[in-house]
Parts: sequence; structure tokens; C-alpha cells
Amino acid sequence: MLSTCACLHRSPTVRTLRKCPHLLVFVFGIAGCLFCYLKDVQSASDITQSLEGEVTEERSHARLSDVRVQIKGLERSVRTDASGRFKFDAVPEGQQTLQFLKVGYQFFEQVVDVNAAAPHLKIELAALSFQLQTIRIYGSNRYLSRFEETTDLALDEAELQRRLGMTLANTLANEIGISQRTMGRAIARPVIRGLGGDRLLILENGERTGDKSASSADHAVSIDPTTAEGVEITRGPASLIYGSSTLGGVINVKSNHIPQILPRRLDMHLTFQAESVNSGLTGTTGFTFPIGDFAGNVEWNRRLASDIQTPVGVLENTSLSNVNFSGGVSLIKPWGFIGASGSGYRSDYGVPGSPEGHISGVNIVLDKQRYEGQMEYRFNTRLLEKVRLQTAYTRYQHQELESNGTLGVEFGVLTYNFSAMAHVLDNAVAGVWGEYRDHATGGFYWTPHTREFALAGFYLNQRNFDKLTLQGAIRYDLRRSEPFRPGAVVRAGTVRRRDFNGFSGATSGIYHWTDRLSTGATLMKTFRAPGIEELFSDGPHLAVFSYEIGNAELEPEHGYGTELFVKYTNERFRLNLALFRNQIQNYLIPTHSGEKEWGSGAAGWLWIYQYMGHDVVMDGAEIQIGSEVLSQIHLQLNMSYIYGTVQTSGRPLERIPPLNGKFVISYTPTPLHLHVTSRFSGSQTRLGEFEEPTDGYLVYDIGGSLNFSWWQLENMVVFEIENLLDTAYREHLSRIKAVMPEPGRNAKLLYKLNF
Repeated sequence: MLSTCACLHRSPTVRTLRKCPHLLVFVFGIAGCLFCYLKDVQSASDITQSLEGEVTEERSHARLSDVRVQIKGLERSVRTDASGRFKFDAVPEGQQTLQFLKVGYQFFEQVVDVNAAAPHLKIELAALSFQLQTIRIYGSNRYLSRFEETTDLALDEAELQRRLGMTLANTLANEIGISQRTMGRAIARPVIRGLGGDRLLILENGERTGDKSASSADHAVSIDPTTAEGVEITRGPASLIYGSSTLGGVINVKSNHIPQILPRRLDMHLTFQAESVNSGLTGTTGFTFPIGDFAGNVEWNRRLASDIQTPVGVLENTSLSNVNFSGGVSLIKPWGFIGASGSGYRSDYGVPGSPEGHISGVNIVLDKQRYEGQMEYRFNTRLLEKVRLQTAYTRYQHQELESNGTLGVEFGVLTYNFSAMAHVLDNAVAGVWGEYRDHATGGFYWTPHTREFALAGFYLNQRNFDKLTLQGAIRYDLRRSEPFRPGAVVRAGTVRRRDFNGFSGATSGIYHWTDRLSTGATLMKTFRAPGIEELFSDGPHLAVFSYEIGNAELEPEHGYGTELFVKYTNERFRLNLALFRNQIQNYLIPTHSGEKEWGSGAAGWLWIYQYMGHDVVMDGAEIQIGSEVLSQIHLQLNMSYIYGTVQTSGRPLERIPPLNGKFVISYTPTPLHLHVTSRFSGSQTRLGEFEEPTDGYLVYDIGGSLNFSWWQLENMVVFEIENLLDTAYREHLSRIKAVMPEPGRNAKLLYKLNF
């Protein structure tokens, strides 16, 4: 069995990181602090005044995160944090006009006299009577108002709590164009427009999570959404900041592990969540505190759940036990901040059994430690606004245990990321990114011990004209997969070093015909190098009922995306329509060979899947309609459809979600929010080879939320009943749909307290 990771015995660099991973962040922090302290002393006399405050909702007094606050005329903007705080440094003295923008709330503007005695601002925003609730597709962190105004909304902390599910995928699953790949309620990963795996990047504070959730359906995402401050989804040119394989987009889960705004006092929060379908209980507590110019953050989370109840019985071996903790500290000055954090995530969950894999199921234990360092220095000049440095080290171990306790498969991954990003000129971002991965396997899985190097450079720019806004990005990637012991000949081919490189690029434009109507288009080209598992894997993977073989001769994927969209909005009606086509050359997927590997699995055999490249095309459409039919009564309809085809054979592409959507009736007398939702899906009869059809369904949910203040404490209560009629239905992307249907009736309750 691997002692944490077999690679630790052969790689001196990784062994040093494993023994002292905190040295990486510690050295980074000390060097940065010394530089910034000296710089602060030298330039203190040149700094003007600071301007800070907090933003709350007018009626409920709930703190509003992700409000864009900008100084009119200076083109400087910030966003409020989870506690509703914002801060500007080096603001010129005199009168300045602040503008506050958040979709769903009335635009607010206030004139402030900036001087040495400038007050701490307290701003209240009034909620709009009607607003279509969706996800924001961010342009970038700079002042990109044209793109923000014509795209959708983010899940800030308050909205995230209202939609909170057991997993990140479950939390986002009801949004337009988003499905989830599942193997039970605890094992789920988002899929956007039919694209999943690492064609859809999932990030933690802007960097890779370091887990293996992208590589297999039984691997859980090592993020608990209960601890998140918010979720950003990025598509189009801005997604190339984070990676070259972003045709599906980027999901960035934000946390406050490294505080970036100095709190005025101790901020604490408590969250409790319960659900009936698996007797699930979740508790989270955290606090942020100031000590001089330093800010600290500590958070702890625990989640427990039993087996899932379905309308036809119990889905055995689907219990889970998660624990998650983090701590971080940062030095916050007028020039910016520098900080470091450490976190741990441990999960023990079950994968339900199948006659094709293991009758009694498989238990998975994963353990992740993560250390991060961040630094931001603000120059606040027209040529260079700020520079941001970020580094992360992740140590990940994953064990798959058979029902008798025998180790079946073990994975160990050590990952080191770094990035440097400069916000330059007007609305431009330039930067570099690098990654080192050390990947090893144990048990009955014989993928060779391999390390991977990656380096990339990128540039993003935006230009605003009278009615036209253009955004473009370019990226170049180098990637190397290098086995520690090359030369062996296995079923995947000859084990050898592979080098890949390629360009990615994207452009997007929006034209505002009127204040209500806008149209736009996006063109995108992506590059994706084969991963270690796709090149060299060799062994039984009982949790996903397959024997997996790589292909050492694979070439990179090249994706080409096109999207056309129309957006119309007025006081009582809103329409979003998008048409898209994604073409991918050499689309890499594990392909069912039709052959069996004898001697593996409970039945004595497993189906063999080998990674192959195919040319595929995915055409699709999304429509979103919202209307306020009566005062505070809103209707919303979301629908999406994807038509996937393997061009080389003409057959349907496998694992494509069918026509699906939701219809919502909501009543929103602030601070109360009530809703009735119907989720629906058509049948999927366009099937890939060896795929089974899935019937359509119609499922109802009801719920609501309430925000209120009590003894100057902010309270939120969220309640919901999912699958109200206890309908037996199946999702096409579920790997266990032949075993059991989706969960039955589920009563959920969440309570959050901020003080």
C-alpha cells in the first residue's frame, strides 16, 4: 500500500514538499512581507486617504456580498466581501461619487467628502420588485460593467445558502445549462452544456483543487459548498485566464481563508443544515477577526449522512462522513495584502454496488491538505493597477476499499501551482501560470508513477465603445508528462515522455441596441493535452464498474466554440436566448471496447474501456424567460437542449443530457421568499454505444427563505421539500440509474446566524 503516495519515495522535490509544505507558503509570506513593509515605509507619505464601509439590504438589514462599488470618474472598483465590507485605499481627497451596483437591487449613488476624518459608510440597497435569478458569467475582476450588465448573476453567499445542496453540483444543478454527473448523492460533479471532466475547470480561490474529481465518476469534489462565500462561473475569453481547456467554462468557489479586507470587529457565523432523505446533518462555524493590521480567519465544518432513501427502497452503501477545517492570516495595508492559509478535507463515503463491479459496493476514503499563499500589491496607476501573486500546494490521497476491507485502488497526487497576474492599461490582464504534479497509484491499478509539468502565459483585454463592447483573450500552454521509469511496454503502449503545446484564444462582443435590448457573439478555440490517466492507466476500477486502459499515443484535443445570444429586459419581463455549437477534434473519452477483462470484479470480469479520440460536435440552445405577473409574484422558465454527435461514426455522443428545465412560481415580499418549482426532463433515446435509454420525468419542489434581525443578529432560515410527490425518476447522467432511481421526498432545513 502507498505510504501516502508512492511518489514520495522517488521524487526528492515532492518529498521535501511533503515533509515541509508549510515552508513554501512561509517563505513566500516572509519575503513578501519584508518587501511590502519596506515599500510601505518608503511610500507612506504619498498615500492619500482610505475609504471604507459596509452594504446591507434596506428591509432585512442582511449584509450584501458581491456588491460592485466604484468611484465615478476614477474607474476604480471593488466588491464587498462576505460581511458586506468594502475598502478603497489611496483615494484623492475631496468630493468623490460612489456608485453601488448589484443585480436584483436598485442602483445607488452617494457623494462622499474624502478627508482624514472620512466616516465609515453604511449603505442600504433596496431590492427590486422583479429580477431574474441566475448565475453570473464574470468577465474579469476589473471594471467590466458592460459585460456584467448583459450577463447573469453570481451566487453570492446569501443566494448560495438558499440553494445549498450536499455537493457543489447539487447546489448548481437547477441552473440553466447545468447538469450533474452522479454516482449517488455524495458523488457528483457539474456538467455545463454537456461538457464535464477537466473541460469544465473547478477552482478553489482561483487555483486547481488538487483532487481527482475530473478523472472519474466515483471521485468526489473535495469542496463542501457550506463553507463557500460565493460561486463564480466564467465562460468566454475571461475563462482563459484559468486554463486552456475551458470550453465548458470555469467554476470558482470563493472562500475567506485569506482575508483581503480588514474587519472592524470580530465577525462570526454559525450554519446548521439538515435533510431527511439520508438523515443528513451539517454544521459549520467560522470567525474573522482583526489584530492591528492583521486579519485572521478560522472555519470548521462537519457533515454526516446515512444511506439514501429512494421511492423504491434504500440505496445501500451511500453514507458519508466529511470534516473540513481551515485557518488563515493576512497583513492588510493601503498598498494591498499578503497572507497564507492551511486547510484540511477528509471524506469517507460509499459507492453503491453493482453486479458489473462489486456487489456490495466500494468505500472511498480521501484526505486532502492544502496550503495557499496570496499577495496583491496595488500601484493604482493608469499603466499598472495591481499585481497579484498566488501559490498553492495540495497533498491528496484517495483509497478505494472493497467491502471486506481489502485495498482495491489507491491514488496519491502532490500538486504545486503558482500564478502571477498583472492588471495593466485599461481593462487588461496579463499573467503566467505554472503547475507541477506528482501522480502515483497503488493496489491493483498499475498506472506508472508519473510527474507532470505545465507552464502557460495569457493576456485578456476589453474595449468599450459607445454601444459596443469587445473582449478578447489569448493563451499559450506547454505541458509535459514524464514517467519516472520510461521504457516499459504495457497495454496502453510504450511508457515514455510526452510533450504537448498549443494556443487557445477567444473573442466576444456585445452590442446594445437600446437600454433594453442587446445581442452578442462569442468565438472560442481551446487546447487540451491528454492527462496522465488517459495516457498510461491500466487496471480495474471497481467503483465505476470498468477495467481502464490508457493510450500512450493520444494527441491533444482542439475545441472550437461558437455562441450567439440575445438579451431583452424591462421592468416586468426578461428574456435570455443563446444558441451554441461546440466542435472538438480528438475528443478523448474512455470508450467501451465490447471486450471483457477476466479475473476482475464480483462477477469475475469487467468491461474494458480504453481512451480513444473522436471528432464530436454538440449543438444546443438555452432559453430563460422571467416575468412579474402581479406585484411580487414572478414566473420563470429555464430550458436547455443539447444534440451531440460523434462525427467520425455518425452515432450519438454518449452521456449527453436530454431536454430539461424548470418552471418556478415565486412570491417575494421582502424579507420572505416563497417558491414552487417543477423540474422536468424529456426522455433520452439518442444513445451512445452500450448506453441505456432514460425516461423523462416531472418533479415538484416547494420552499422558501426568511431573513430577519433579532437582537442585532442577522438570521437566515431556508426550508424546502424536494421531490414533493416522492416520484421515482432517473437522471441520464447517473452511473447507477440501472440500480436505483434518484432520491425520494426530501425535507431540508438550513439556519444561519451572523454576529
